[in-house]
Amino acid sequence: MTEYDLDVKVVRDEDGRIASGLVVGDILNQNQAMILSLGKGELKSNPSVGVGMMDYLLDHDMTGLQREIREQLEMDGQTVESVAVGSLGITINSKY
Repeated sequence: MTEYDLDVKVVRDEDGRIASGLVVGDILNQNQAMILSLGKGELKSNPSVGVGMMDYLLDHDMTGLQREIREQLEMDGQTVESVAVGSLGITINSKY
């Protein structure tokens, strides 16, 4: 099984009905990707969520982007150790 495969383990109650079945794992990477890709206002249930990566696309100074990533992840409840933005990508060290 790969990291992103659906993990289904059906558990039935005494009447034979499904009581549970979908195993939920670590969602940290999924939430980070969603927050980075969303622009402000795209998530209708919470319009303040989103880094808006496109807004920083042509910037030469990445401190604003780093600050925005950190703030958004902390709003999500993550404890952010570090955020690094470089020519090879973004490195985030955080946890729930």
